[in-house]
Amino acid sequence: MKKLICFVFLSTILFFYGCDGGISPEAEDNRPHDAAGFGGTVSFKGSWPQGVTRTHIVAFRNPLVSAGDFNALNLAFVSDSIPFGVSGIVYSSLVNPQLQIKAGKYAYIAVAQSKTPALSLDRKDWFVAGVYYASGDTATPGTLVIPENTFVGDINITCDFNHPPQQPPGGE
Repeated sequence: MKKLICFVFLSTILFFYGCDGGISPEAEDNRPHDAAGFGGTVSFKGSWPQGVTRTHIVAFRNPLVSAGDFNALNLAFVSDSIPFGVSGIVYSSLVNPQLQIKAGKYAYIAVAQSKTPALSLDRKDWFVAGVYYASGDTATPGTLVIPENTFVGDINITCDFNHPPQQPPGGE
């Protein structure tokens, strides 16, 4: 009888502590394994401009060579709002499922800011605080290529408020 009690006791301990959750499923990885996307860091240097009401990471399919290129059809991605005054963030386009970007080629990735109280798609209402440059070439915005089912990392942007980048056409 003692052997039976020891066996039941040991079996119970092994069952509850040795199975690490029994047959329950493992914790979910919320990042889609087959989703295209991009991410990296945004660093802010200097003092934030007063009156900024919104700051977003944006991706455009085609270069911004005229004010007319700043439009909803060319705009491929807009991030959630970046809080005012932060010194930096780590971001991913996969965070918000409603804002997903598709695989493809994107000619202009930037951090854009606005001081207007209402959301606007007028180019004059936005200014660029930082641009993604590939390979350290700060003269030409970097092109982002996102292959199918691939997450592209290290799309890093520096926003230096003391030395802002060249503004696309149509801004003030």
